[in-house]
Amino acid sequence: MRHHDAIGIGLSGLCLVHCLALPVLISLSPALVLFENEWTHLALAGMALPVSLLAMRNWVGGARAAGLRAMATFGVGLLFYAALGEMSELAEQGVTTVGALLLATSHVLAWVSARTCGTHQD
Repeated sequence: MRHHDAIGIGLSGLCLVHCLALPVLISLSPALVLFENEWTHLALAGMALPVSLLAMRNWVGGARAAGLRAMATFGVGLLFYAALGEMSELAEQGVTTVGALLLATSHVLAWVSARTCGTHQD
């Protein structure tokens, strides 16, 4: 797996865990409120952007790569929208979840495409 795609998948997974599991954990332990600060969402989105840009730079395959880039860009955009936009907690979780899933899916599909097209780099 290309290392940028692997990092992108990992960051997307971290966003999902943060968004979906943290509210449950916070209700169990008030000490975890630190990780629910708004800057956490912005920091995760800020890490996802350069990793995704580096990964997308290596995606080849014409129209398929262009579609994957669009999917990843939209996913990152949703992460920033959720981090910076004014919305309810539930809406923020939904937008973050969709953005992280789109981003992770684009990285996985790029990796699969690279392996099937013979452009795989470890």
